[in-house]
Order: sequence, then structure tokens, then C-alpha cells
Amino acid sequence: MSESVTSSEQSSEKLTNLAQNHLSTSVSGQLQEQIERQKALARVISRIRTSLELDTIFKTTATEVRWLLNADRVGVFRFDPDSRWDDGEFVSEDVLSPFPSALATKIHDHCFGEQFAVHYAQGRVQSVADIYCAGLSDCHIKILEAFQVRANLIVPLLKGENLWGLICIHQCSEAREWQPSEIEFVKQVADHFGIALQQVEYIEKIKLQANLLVQAKAQEKALICQQALVKIANTIRQSLDFTTICQTTTAEVRQLLEVDRVTIYRFNPDWSGDILFESLGEGWKPLVGVSPTIEDTHLMETQGGRYAGNETFAIPDIYKAGHTDCHVALLEEFQARAYIVAPIFQEQRLWGLLTAFQNSSPRFWESDEVQLLAQIGEQLGIALQQSEIVAQIQAQTTELDRMLQELQESQMQLIQNEKMASLGQLVAGIAHEINNPINFIYGNLDYINEYVQKVVSLIYLYQEYYPHPAVEIQKKSEEIDLDFILKDSQKILASLKFGAERIRKIVLSLRNFSRLDEAECKPVAIHEGIESTLLILGHRLQPAGNQRGIEVITNYGNVPLIECYPAQLNQVFMNLLTNAIASLEKAIAGGKFKDSNILEKQPARIWINTRLINQNQVEIRIRDNGVGISESTKAKIFDRFFSSMGSQQRTGLGLVNTLQIIAEKHHGTIKVNSTPDQGAEFIIYLPVKMKA
Repeated sequence: MSESVTSSEQSSEKLTNLAQNHLSTSVSGQLQEQIERQKALARVISRIRTSLELDTIFKTTATEVRWLLNADRVGVFRFDPDSRWDDGEFVSEDVLSPFPSALATKIHDHCFGEQFAVHYAQGRVQSVADIYCAGLSDCHIKILEAFQVRANLIVPLLKGENLWGLICIHQCSEAREWQPSEIEFVKQVADHFGIALQQVEYIEKIKLQANLLVQAKAQEKALICQQALVKIANTIRQSLDFTTICQTTTAEVRQLLEVDRVTIYRFNPDWSGDILFESLGEGWKPLVGVSPTIEDTHLMETQGGRYAGNETFAIPDIYKAGHTDCHVALLEEFQARAYIVAPIFQEQRLWGLLTAFQNSSPRFWESDEVQLLAQIGEQLGIALQQSEIVAQIQAQTTELDRMLQELQESQMQLIQNEKMASLGQLVAGIAHEINNPINFIYGNLDYINEYVQKVVSLIYLYQEYYPHPAVEIQKKSEEIDLDFILKDSQKILASLKFGAERIRKIVLSLRNFSRLDEAECKPVAIHEGIESTLLILGHRLQPAGNQRGIEVITNYGNVPLIECYPAQLNQVFMNLLTNAIASLEKAIAGGKFKDSNILEKQPARIWINTRLINQNQVEIRIRDNGVGISESTKAKIFDRFFSSMGSQQRTGLGLVNTLQIIAEKHHGTIKVNSTPDQGAEFIIYLPVKMKA
């Protein structure tokens, strides 16, 4: 009955371990998918930023999204601008064979405009797991059947506030439940598509204006301005660093407008502000890092004043603009005589101001100069939005990487714990199996010794009273060498008893090391754990061939019982002593302790010292005189999977687990001192009583 229960418990434990491992693997896979999705989104954004060709953007993005979502078709659908959402066609797609292509197919669906278009224009996303269970109209289902669509995910493409088209994700082979993370991913792609549509249209307009200006020599300066704007816009789109964007933009604008100073000013939450960036001509005093926070009462009271209404403001002469005295005094601090101010919006919020100053004299500002600054302010707003989105993605990716690393560390710790638990069970089982027969042998040795003594005394008594035995008895005595047997039997019995006692000590050490019955925190004599570990490692301390052995010197202080997890603390001793032995074996193999060596009088040694520092803390030192640890290696010895001993000797988990057991489980500390070729010393500090 007990064996059946034990088997059932073991099966249950195996199932639990399998479930834990499966759960860890599943969570790890989900995190890995999220990381891959974030990386793919970063790639898509990079392609959108670095290309001005919509066809290229659409094709590469469709391919990336279809591959990542494992869909059958990803297409970009564009509405006919004149049809009011009833007509349109797929302008790009990536489709899995053998499903039909949807490219260049004109689609007319009057049901769409009635049922969905208005909602899509408001940013709504349609997620359909099965078209036959979604309540779609017959005409709409018929169109979807033409492309063998069974499930679809539709995300609107908005150019500004207008519905331009759709991103269509099709699952043709079967129904499919779309995950929230998949929907959010496609929405983020669509948001950047919208920005790309606006910027491509915007740059196309700029190019058109530039082409017209080329035809008119009278407008040559405006052409230069437009070309510079394209350059600034491309610089903004191709950089993720907002600081670089601002520094480049202020320098370009100052040279383009030939002004004395260009600044970027940011509003604070209370509508005061600070000048963050500037490009300054020679001979003028800097404002960045020098000028205090600016508290313009008008802007603070009106929360941005006219600039909140997206108005660009140009003043040819501050002394003829009707400014208040305090405002004129502030501008004089800036050394300004004339200026243009353009607002910078981050989405719908007024973020700051882009300002061009003419300091040397009044200046009449051309309309194209005012428009140029306004356009650059708009581009800075796009850069702000882009920079913020990318920063969010990077932060999310970093967080997911951190979570994945923590999960992997937990999995490795679980694997190590399982290994140690299995080793403990094996050691305990062997100790149990050896303990029963050795107890039987040891318990009967005294009786055997007593019986032999009686038989020997009887033989001596016979020899005393019958000094002349019969001839046959005398021959037999000589044949078996009775005198030798009587003397040697005592030595044999003593050797048997010594060996049995040695085996009993080994069994006790194995049981103390495994401590399967001591998983909870309890008071323990740490010296017993150290001695048990040394006994188990005894075979590695003995001489091998013509090489010297390793001498262990222990100096145990008067240390009380300390509260700890015995099995885990024994694992720490095992890890540190194994590393010390490996270091000494390497030194021995390198000839450090040969007889001809100057260090002949100091053989390979391990020193183990313990002491009570105060009433609350115990110090354990484990030192060797092996090869030592270099400074570069010492900085990495507690890193996971790092080993300086070679892949055949180390798993990389020992010192990592040692640190975790000491620091996390026992609220202690561990540090290492080492000099190359002189050895290494690990010092452990443990509290006598664990904190609650």
C-alpha cells in the first residue's frame, strides 16, 4: 500500500513539474512573440521613414506584416477619392499561394459605405473571426468569398482626418480569432502609414512648389527655401534622436534665413518655458544654459496665447509693435530687434515655439520666410510624435527583454533546483540502501568478535590440557597454520569494525548533504555541512598518479547554530569547494607544486575558516592557493553561464546560484578576493537568525 502511494505521489510530482515547465515555455514563447513583433514594428517604421515611395512602403510592409502574423493575405486597399467609399482597389498585397491575388481588382460595395465607412473614418477596427458568423450583409460576404476570405482584420488608414484606405489582413484557410496584441500591432503600423501618407503628400506639394519656382527666376529665393525645407524634413524623418533633429534644424534655419539667432522653446506644465536649443551667430551671447526659466505672464495666463491657435507671428521691429514694456525688456535680454515665432504642436497639444531672431537691425519678413518657419514648426511636431512613439516602442522592447531574461533565469533556476533535488533523492536513496546492510554487519561484529574470542580461548584451553594432541589433529593444525589464524583473526575483526564505521560515517555524510527532510529554514550546525561536503569530495583531494593531493586545513570558530536552508547551504559549499579544487587541479597540472618548484614547502591547499563576527553574523572563508582570478574575470564570475574553466568542467550555474542562495534566500553577502597565480578567497557573511 505504501509503495503504491509513493508511486502516485511521484507521478503527481512529475506531472506538476511538466506543467510548470510547459507554462514557463508558453509564457516565454509569448514574450518572444511580443519582442519579435516590436522589432518588426521598428523595421516597418524604419522603412516608412527612409522611403518616399508609397509602393515600396506598402509592399515591404505587407510582406513583413503577413510573415509576422502568419496570415494568408495582407493587402493595402485604397478608396476611390470620387466614390465616397463605395469603390476602390487593392494597390499592394502579399499573398500566400495558392490563394488568388486581389491586385488591380476594382471593387464596388455599396453595402460598405452604409455599414462600415463612417465608423472606419472614426478609427474603428473590424476584427472578424468568421465571416459567416459576424452578421455581415450578403453582398459583403459575396465580395469576401471572391477572394476566399474566411476571417479578416481591417484597420483604417487615415490621412489626417480623412479615410484614405484600409489595411486588410485575410485568413483564407480557416476561421481565426485575432489576438489583442495582433490588433494593436496592425493599428500602430496603420498610424505610421498615416504619417507617411501625410509626409509624402506634403513633400510632393513641396516638390511641386519647387518645380514652379524653378520656372520663375524672380522666385529663386523661395525655391532655395523650399529645397532647404525638404532637406530639413528628410533629416527629421531619418533621425530618431530629437536632440540631433533640433540642433540640425536650428542651424539650417539660421543659415537659410540669414538671421542672428534661431531657438527652440519648450513650454512647462505651468506655461512658463525654457530655451532648449539654439543656433547663434558670432558676437551674440548664448541663451541656452544661461537664461533662467521664462515666465511670460501673457502666455501663462492664456496658456499659449495666439500660438495655441496655430498662428505664426512676425514682428519687423520690437519698438514699433506695441509690446508692453516688460515684453520689450525680455526681448532686449535676448538682444532681439525683429523676430518670427512659429508654434510646435505635439499632436493636438502646444509643445513649444520655433523662433528666428534678427538682432542687428529691424527686418521686414517676407511671406515665404514666415511660411517656411511655420512649415518647419509642423515638421518638428511630426518629429516629436515620431520620437515619442519610437521611445515607447524601445521602452516596451526593453521591458519585454527584461521580462524574458527574468523568465529564462527562473527556468534555469528551476532546472538547477530540479537537478539538485534529483541528486539529493539519489544520494538519500543510496545512503538508505547502504545503511541497512551496513547496520546489520556493524551490529553483528561485536557478537562475532565475542564468539571468536570464546572459540580462541577454548582452543588455548585444549592446548593447555592436551599439549600432545592426536597425530591427525597435529597435522591439520600445521596444515591450516592455526597459530597464525588465531593471531590474525583479531586483526581482521578490528579491520572489519574500522571499515564498517567508515562506511557508516560516509552514509551519515550523504544523508546530511542531501537533507531531503530539511527543506524548511531551521537552526543548523554549518560545520556538519562543510564536513559532509568535504567527505563527498574526498576522492578529488587524494593524490592522482604522480601528482600531489590537496590538503584541507579547517579552523572552525565557536559558531552557534544558524537559521538557514540546509540543503541549499550545502549546495553553496559544494559549488565553492568544487571551484577551489578545479583551480588547484589546474595549478597542479601547470607544474606549480612540483618538487623542483620554489613553493615545494607549500603544497596545494584549501583553508576553511569560520568565526562569529558579532552576536548576529557568521563569517565563512574558503581560500585556495590555486591559479587565482584575473580582474576582468572577477567582474564576471557571477554572470550566468560564464566560466573560466572550460565548457567541459562548468555548467555556468554554480556561482550564480551561490549568489542567489546567499543573497536572496539567506539575506547574506558574498565577496571574492583574488590575485592571479596566488589563489582566490570567497567570503560569506550570514545572519545567525533569518529575518521574518
